[in-house]
Amino acid sequence: MTNVIELMPDPEAAELVRPCYRVYDYPTILAGEKLRPGVWFHGTRRDGEGGEVPTDEWLCGPLHVDAVTRAECNGADYGRLLRFRNLDNRWLTWAMPGELLAGRPEGILSVLFGMGLEIDYQRRAQVPRYIASQHPKKRVTAATATGWHGPELFITPTGNIGKGDAIYQAESAADGDYGEAGTLEGWREGIGALLPGNPILQLTVGTALAGPLLYHLGIHTGGGFHLLWDSSNGKSTAVECASSVWGHAKHFTLKWNATANGLEGIAALRNDSLLALDELGIADPRYVGEVVYAVADGTGKQRAGRSSAARKVRRWRVMMLSSGEITLETKMAEAGKRVRAGQEVRLVTVSAGRTFGAWDNLHSHPTGASFSDALKKASTTHYGHAGPAFVLALIDSGELGDLPAMLEAIKAHFPAEPGQPARVAERFAIVALALELAAGMGVLPLEKNEGIRSMVELFNGWRAGRGEGPSEDRQILKAIADFIDRHGSSRFQSIKNYAGGDEKVRDRAGWLEDRPEEDRVYLFYRSGLEEATKGFDPARVVRALDSVGAITKRKPGKNQAEKRLPDGSKPYLYHIDPARLTLGDSEPGG
Repeated sequence: MTNVIELMPDPEAAELVRPCYRVYDYPTILAGEKLRPGVWFHGTRRDGEGGEVPTDEWLCGPLHVDAVTRAECNGADYGRLLRFRNLDNRWLTWAMPGELLAGRPEGILSVLFGMGLEIDYQRRAQVPRYIASQHPKKRVTAATATGWHGPELFITPTGNIGKGDAIYQAESAADGDYGEAGTLEGWREGIGALLPGNPILQLTVGTALAGPLLYHLGIHTGGGFHLLWDSSNGKSTAVECASSVWGHAKHFTLKWNATANGLEGIAALRNDSLLALDELGIADPRYVGEVVYAVADGTGKQRAGRSSAARKVRRWRVMMLSSGEITLETKMAEAGKRVRAGQEVRLVTVSAGRTFGAWDNLHSHPTGASFSDALKKASTTHYGHAGPAFVLALIDSGELGDLPAMLEAIKAHFPAEPGQPARVAERFAIVALALELAAGMGVLPLEKNEGIRSMVELFNGWRAGRGEGPSEDRQILKAIADFIDRHGSSRFQSIKNYAGGDEKVRDRAGWLEDRPEEDRVYLFYRSGLEEATKGFDPARVVRALDSVGAITKRKPGKNQAEKRLPDGSKPYLYHIDPARLTLGDSEPGG
């Protein structure tokens, strides 16, 4: 007996009233004609005798408008939740901002084409019309930023972590390079197991995990660390290992030569996670300082839209990692700019020179190079799991409200004077908190308190390399000392050896005087001192000079002292002892 397999017949289309749009997920029969799956416009046209003839136009593959999206306040960010089947027979979703319907159709079509929706090219302009015509009753909360949305929901462009029904809504399908491959266990074995005994690797991975803590700590700005050492020592590998916490190590790590506007966009996509930038040396020296400020402070530039109205400013909280063979100060100096203390504090320079390149414990590997190679392989094989697992563990722990108190307890391990050192200490303490939490939750195979000890060691190394006193003081004093080194013999004239008109000094910055039982003193005109310390407020310059007692003489109530010069004039000059232009044993401010 022969088995007969009965095929299910194609469904018949429900009765329709023209004109209308219909979506068919499978081949469908309409009036005896077989229609392919997709969105159809069923209309009519006039025939030659004044009557109407039905027309059926295929617009694109199956595309459903499932819901209206809007912000939680119900007063902004309206859009449409689209669900469609692409060329690979995969069902995808896109929460499309409603404002795209106000523009040219290309804004919508470019995303749909890019995501693989099959569209009739001749009828492509009708697809946005179809979307605009749909009015589903279902409402879904739109999230226009990644990161935390309430205490129990964390959103990335690729999905939600935790509890909540909000969906990420954006003008494009950009995913911020979030992604995953391999397994969390594979990542723990390939990267996590190599953390013990390696402070630099702990710093980078801890920084990647610290991003999700900022919201619950009540910290609204970010910041991070710049790994500094010679080439090929493993510092870039350490940064890539941090990137593997959230995505593919190579893709999630960007280069410093990205534009400032481009970095704003990616920082917004990385809200509450990590922005990793490699090779500071290739950055544009004109804008690198502005980028550090913007990324750390979490605020983009105000821009106007097509109608000249102000567009919504992008905002984010992000931890930052950088690497390079030069400092931020050196890079900015290429464009004649001076690094500000605020920039130094936002992007803290950490020496990545350790026992074996960037490493201290090779975990049975014969060389630092082979250790780096193992990390590189692991970071591109198993990635994208540790970050989401850490966030989910935080939510499940029920301890999110306790994080500020936990941070205060850890900060006790980082004694630092108020001001810039205290801010840097807090940054290291946040990373230490992330490491301790991740270890306690089983995400990282670290022993209790090892993360704290490693971050304290790195912080002490930063403080020792930096010296005492405010960073601005060091910059100002160094600028004056450098100016004297460059121009001391050409733009300062000796009062003792002055020979009247026979001795010309071009662009005189001041005078020099050798005093009995004292070092040589340089007498700066106000214009000369301003030139030497260009970019700093004069009052701030005086405070720096006073912090080391470099002003040797002044008239009561003034910062200068009158001096009779060989030509008979008596100008007020700044009397500066160059031997004191260092922050050594002197206490700041005294």
